[in-house]
Amino acid sequence: MRFARRVGLILIAFACAVFAPAITVASVSIAVSWDGLLRESSSACIVTALEARGAWESGRIYTYTHVHIDRALAGSLATGVDAWVRTMGGVVGDIGQRVEGEAALAPGQSSLVFLRPGLSTAVPHSFEVTARGQGHFPLETADPKLPARIAQGHALGLLMRPRVIRSDATPPRLAAEVLLGRTVDDAAREVTAAWSQMHAP
Repeated sequence: MRFARRVGLILIAFACAVFAPAITVASVSIAVSWDGLLRESSSACIVTALEARGAWESGRIYTYTHVHIDRALAGSLATGVDAWVRTMGGVVGDIGQRVEGEAALAPGQSSLVFLRPGLSTAVPHSFEVTARGQGHFPLETADPKLPARIAQGHALGLLMRPRVIRSDATPPRLAAEVLLGRTVDDAAREVTAAWSQMHAP
């Protein structure tokens, strides 16, 4: 009897472990507004990531990605130049760190990025992605004959809409709502038109 009861308890515990719903932990961020993304950026451009290097800084791994500016849309960077972009997380030796909500520029991939001057002392004049992963939009196409379209970055975590204080206020447009699914040319026109208003002298 004791043996049967013990076996039954073991089977119940096993079933609970197998069939219990998985708990997923993700970062929670406020979704960046279109105006906010433009205001905080110094450049907006189409880039292709060439190579990436991980480095330890203050007990944390950062990745420096060497990018080529394929097409400058607005701001200080020019078409044809190269730049370094610093993001949190990466791999150094046998150790890797993943930061939820951070931009991840994969070598060989092209994307639309919004950049601002970085704070790195290891690589002077490097940049950071504005609003972390929310300022990074990979270019994707289902058919090589069709133009590439703006896609959502990965590992953004849970995004919450900005809180509207006044009930009669118009909710801000989110950057993702403006850009996702549009062709590069459409997105470029949207960026340059809005940029001139946001950064008017």
